[in-house]
Order: sequence, then structure tokens, then C-alpha cells
Amino acid sequence: MTESARGIVDLQRRIAALPVPVLVRLDGPVRAGGLGLVAAADVVVCRDDVSFALTEVRLGLAAAAISIPLRHRLSGRTASDWFLTGRAFTADEARAGGLVTHVVDEAGMDTAVAAVLDDLRAGARQGLVAAKALLAADLLASFDADGEAMARLSGELFASPLAQERMAAALRR
Repeated sequence: MTESARGIVDLQRRIAALPVPVLVRLDGPVRAGGLGLVAAADVVVCRDDVSFALTEVRLGLAAAAISIPLRHRLSGRTASDWFLTGRAFTADEARAGGLVTHVVDEAGMDTAVAAVLDDLRAGARQGLVAAKALLAADLLASFDADGEAMARLSGELFASPLAQERMAAALRR
């Protein structure tokens, strides 16, 4: 379990460390670990009917392996709400909380993504790389400082009898 969590932490760090901006297009629901991938990206275009949830707490887990990029994107109150309740939240809430950059309807997705890509392409690579490095520095430092501890915590929680019981029950439903 810890090794899997290390892989998730590493993948998120690699996304954040890419020298050029990473754009995510969200057309469907995002749960648990998927939120970490979204938070590791630079710009997120999301359909207005997409829902999100950090369901880990309901299974006796914590969003440990994905907490590093999420804590960098979210306000403290928003993180407390989403991490502690496990409730589903909307695309508009995700934007207000700092997880999502743009929210558009299904018909506008292609246009919105194209507009962001056009804006990114208008930047000079040197400027984009320097700006991305500035924006990612604190996040990358957090991965380096906390990544192993969060992976171990995640592995310990996943291996716990309570989490095993709750995950098995969820699969039976």
C-alpha cells in the first residue's frame, strides 16, 4: 500500500515539475486520488456538471498522498470542509475553492480549452518556463519535505482493519 502511495506522490510531483504548463480538461466526475492529479496541474478547465469528492474519510482513510498539492491550491477552510466531510461538491465550488480555473458548459468546453491553449502558446517558452518554476517552487519543496511521510501514512491507513472492512463493504454495494 505504501508503495502505491509513493507512486501517486511521485506522479503528482512529476506533473508539477514539468517545465511547461500542464492543462487539465475535466469532462467527468473526480473522486479521491483524482483530485491530487487535478491539483498538481497548472490550469484546469472543467465542465459545469462535474462533481468532486474526497471520499477517503468515509472509508477510515485520509487524503494523505494527495494532500500536498491540494493544500497548495485550497484555502484552509475549504480543505477542512472537503477533507473532513467527504461530501460531493460542484464545479463552481471547486473553482471558488481554488481547485479549478475555468468552469464552462459542455458546449463551451472545446472553445474554452482552445482559448487557454492559445493564451499559453502566445507566451514565449523562456517566460513560461521561468513563470512555471516560480509558481511550482513551494509545491515541489513540499513534495520533497512531506512526500515520504504522506505515502507512509496513506499505506498505514489503507492497511488498517477498519479501512479494509469499509472498502470491502463499499465494493459489495
